Amino acid sequence: MKVNCLRIAFFILFAVFVLHVPGPAALAASTNYWFDNELDADLDDLAGAGLIKDQLSSFKPVTRGEAGRQFAAALDHCSGMETPSAECALLQTHDGKFFATEIAEALTPKNVKGHVFRPVEKLSLSYRYYSDPFSVFNNEGIDYGEGHNAVVQLQSHARLFKALSFFVQPALIYNQHERFDDESNVDVRLHKGYAKLTLYNFEIQAGRDSLWWGPGYHAALLMSRNAKPLDMIKLSNPEPVVPPWIFSYLGPVQFNLIFSQLHDVRTGAELINPFLYGLRVGIKPHPYLELGGSHLVMFSGAGRRDLSAGDVLKILYGNTNPDPGKKTDSNSQFAVDAALMIPNLQRYLLAVDGVKLYVEWGAEDSGFPPDKRAYLTGLALYKPFGLETAVLRAEYADLSPGSIPDAWYRHPSYPMRNDGRVFGHHAGSDAEDIFVEWSQRFQKVFYKIGFDRERSGEHSQAFAQSKNQYFLECGYRIHENADVTLHYGFEDIKNFEYVQGERERNHFVGIETSFEF
Repeated sequence: MKVNCLRIAFFILFAVFVLHVPGPAALAASTNYWFDNELDADLDDLAGAGLIKDQLSSFKPVTRGEAGRQFAAALDHCSGMETPSAECALLQTHDGKFFATEIAEALTPKNVKGHVFRPVEKLSLSYRYYSDPFSVFNNEGIDYGEGHNAVVQLQSHARLFKALSFFVQPALIYNQHERFDDESNVDVRLHKGYAKLTLYNFEIQAGRDSLWWGPGYHAALLMSRNAKPLDMIKLSNPEPVVPPWIFSYLGPVQFNLIFSQLHDVRTGAELINPFLYGLRVGIKPHPYLELGGSHLVMFSGAGRRDLSAGDVLKILYGNTNPDPGKKTDSNSQFAVDAALMIPNLQRYLLAVDGVKLYVEWGAEDSGFPPDKRAYLTGLALYKPFGLETAVLRAEYADLSPGSIPDAWYRHPSYPMRNDGRVFGHHAGSDAEDIFVEWSQRFQKVFYKIGFDRERSGEHSQAFAQSKNQYFLECGYRIHENADVTLHYGFEDIKNFEYVQGERERNHFVGIETSFEF
């Protein structure tokens, strides 16, 4: 049996390091916080301003406790500034208040509360009207159809005995017309919900949740918010730790290890109820440089349950592409990524204060050397032209390998998707995507202007489909714990569904209100 010993050593080495080095003895159980990328963008902006230096931003979601630790570090930097920046002012008036409990626990770990119960942490109400079926992505599998759509979501969390935490997020979804269907639909679901056991700096999480692996802002190659949340078991260290001895040069280390069984609808030769294994490890050898690697494998399923330990080892860490039709067949993806964040550039560059450059490089069904490659690259410019709290972002992805253009996310038995949506980049196989966004936040007002161009089927279809989307978002904070946001989007599709001359133009308008408690 050919096994990639390097991959096995990679996993064992980091698992031993992370488990060997305990975090703070009083580190309490903490649920994850991630709502529409808001927290992620806030932490990223603070890093771009040089206020946070030791976070690993390519792991999402973060725990409330880890967010509190990072905000505490940022507030400490702000207190030492002669003239606090606009980012400091926003932190003190919004996140600093909302995460006040977590910040206090980070500053005084011995005073952590053993029991916490927040029956309503956040409530959101949203309405969207679509002139026609619109391309919806990175929405955790929630679809909108033509006409009226409404979503109500509630978040609750609790902590018991410092070691146990619980989270639930029910959702009520109404569609006047289901996607590509004339029937209306009302769906009440547990969108997310899980329990955690936290011991020192080690977590075991069981339940339903989303993941995002990689430095991308708009998308990721392996794991993003595009598909429905996974029912999974996840092992992780919520707070990055520095390994001992000579390995301390690696800097803070963090990992996620997941195992899931999918229960979505699969057709034809696709095997039902397959298993999904995933591992991500990240390091930060320098305050400005973050490196990571991700591995995802789908295997087993109906008719292929009789796997030995050796079979599983070969599937997860084999050194050659799998043999189709055999019980050890699988679909494997691997990616490595790097992100370089350089803050405080205003003294050298008048046009920008901070720069983030990142790249993710992946391979599908990766033997050695990895093949069927795809990549994603992007940048973020903080305070361009001296405009406080403004961010200009751009991102490009190519998911069309030269050898087999439509290899990514597709597989006869194990396509990388959940309930019809791919785990990774929303553009899908044989596609490229260009994304640009300008955003800015003030004390009361925030806005975004975005553009996304997606081209697919260039090599696998007779006529390639091109899709241009334009987005406008404007919000107002009506209270320190409440805001309202208006949305508008326009979509222009040429050669719709790869039919020459077919054209679709779609619009949507929406409003969303959220309340934090």
